[in-house]
Amino acid sequence: MSSPTSYAVTTGAPTTGLTDLPAREIAALVRLGRVSAREVVAAHLARIAEVDPRLHAVVHLEPHRALAQAIRLDARVRRGLPGGALAGVPVLVKDNIDVAGQTTRAGSEGHDGGLARLDAPVVSRLRAAGAIVLGRTNMDELAMGASTQTSAHGPTRNPVDARRSPGGSSGGSAAAVAAGMVPLALGTDTGGSVREPASQCGVVGLAPSPGLTPMTGVVPFAPDLDRVGTLTRDTGDAALALAVLSGREPAPHRLDAGGVRRLRVGVVTELLDRNQPEVRAALEDWVARLQGLGVAVTPVSVPDAPAALECYTHLSSVAALGSLAPWVRSGRAGEEVLRRWELGRQLLAEQTRLDAAREVRWRLRRQAAQALRQVDVLVSPTMPTVAPLLAGEESARELADPMGAPYTDCWTVVANLAGLAAVSVPAAVGEAGLPVGVMLMGAPGSDEQLLALPRLRP
Repeated sequence: MSSPTSYAVTTGAPTTGLTDLPAREIAALVRLGRVSAREVVAAHLARIAEVDPRLHAVVHLEPHRALAQAIRLDARVRRGLPGGALAGVPVLVKDNIDVAGQTTRAGSEGHDGGLARLDAPVVSRLRAAGAIVLGRTNMDELAMGASTQTSAHGPTRNPVDARRSPGGSSGGSAAAVAAGMVPLALGTDTGGSVREPASQCGVVGLAPSPGLTPMTGVVPFAPDLDRVGTLTRDTGDAALALAVLSGREPAPHRLDAGGVRRLRVGVVTELLDRNQPEVRAALEDWVARLQGLGVAVTPVSVPDAPAALECYTHLSSVAALGSLAPWVRSGRAGEEVLRRWELGRQLLAEQTRLDAAREVRWRLRRQAAQALRQVDVLVSPTMPTVAPLLAGEESARELADPMGAPYTDCWTVVANLAGLAAVSVPAAVGEAGLPVGVMLMGAPGSDEQLLALPRLRP
């Protein structure tokens, strides 16, 4: 099933050559010695220098270290040694994930200034597979936001339309991938922070099954909801990256086209309301194309899905009281962090509201499990809107709309609360040339199925 994955970038000439290639093709070329890792890294550093001054997706760059790593990898390849599944692939890492020798700021002034002693396991696994870490990407402060406007580093702009938000909290990672700065970036997803920016920037955002990617070395927000995920330009790269991050051996796809067509798809009826018309139209067209390829599609119900956002906000705000206390007590936390911190404190004193949120989560888990006994994959819009304008831009009134920025993650939180694997894939380009994403959700362990479905071709 073909999905549009490229958009006009407003920051310069279109990308060419090495910066256009998917990660798996770069790695194959480097392993075969047809291109050097040094050339690959240099091309992507040049692309960052070209486009990032306007986008501000990258907040820390280590070009000399990256080039030195690439040169060492090239020497290994010349000696006939294995290059790795991600040989020479440039990657960027969200600012809340430890990279040895760097300060993990998490988009906040509340950090202690210390340097990480070790790479987070997800970073060390990337390096072990031959990937080259170029630097860090911007994010909403402490992952509390959906716009990448609350960062102490300043806001990031959407490469499709620089007047607009790239989404958040992993907006820097999504913008970097969409703009061709890297083919792969790491993000974190507590309530949609990988999938929402993927939808707004027109890339693939994977929130893997809970527990599949290690969380050690990652600044926690709500630990039982947090996941490390990936931003890529297609699902093939997402599958390769997930194999590396989960510690599995990359393997050929086990689902052939016939197996994918036999997957049963359910459209979540409760997530069809309150969407912008172009978002709903994009979903309906995407589903119709699936049906045209022989996939069985049926409506399914998750009755408490509309209550998920309030449930998520309450539970995550309480969880943050323990996980983010040192950052808040520094006295340098920003307005959004303090707002959620205060909400968490209030909820601790209002046990009835907290118990009600926990009950909604329990029901969501039960309802999602029941729906997934009827079908293999749940489908909905990733978010109810296209990318909103940044605050301060002309016509930014849409940010105050009930379907605007505070509510853009109202659908994505369902997967985190229900413990589902989820991915956002590009579905269409809307009337204003803005990307629209479709979200696929499945039972824990269904990641391969979710990534295989969008690869169907007529």
